[in-house]
Amino acid sequence: MMRYSMLAILPFFGREIRLDKHHKLADLLLNLEKVMRQVNVWDMPIPSEEALTSKEPFCIDTMNFDQWLRYVMLEKFKPMLASGQSLPSSSCIAPMAQEFYRTQDELAKQAIVSALEAIDACLNQD
Repeated sequence: MMRYSMLAILPFFGREIRLDKHHKLADLLLNLEKVMRQVNVWDMPIPSEEALTSKEPFCIDTMNFDQWLRYVMLEKFKPMLASGQSLPSSSCIAPMAQEFYRTQDELAKQAIVSALEAIDACLNQD
């Protein structure tokens, strides 16, 4: 099956956005969800409203990293992608994952870290 790369450049708040990056990121985020489900870290309690309003990076003071990935990072990207909003111009999430998963199962760690490295690479490209 041939997959077509869709490239569209649209005006957005005085600058252009490339929708191909949005589509690639959407695919990568779906892959992260798939990986999290495969390694059994997807099903977890929803953090409290108070936990979600943490000012600390990765909400490290109120939830674990898996919760942050699912309920903060993925949830923030959904409306950005759906509306074609401008994406962050840089990302460095994989190193935090490496630190968090250093004492976890090696297979689970590598799968999630690899998915996050791909997301970082997508967001860090021009």
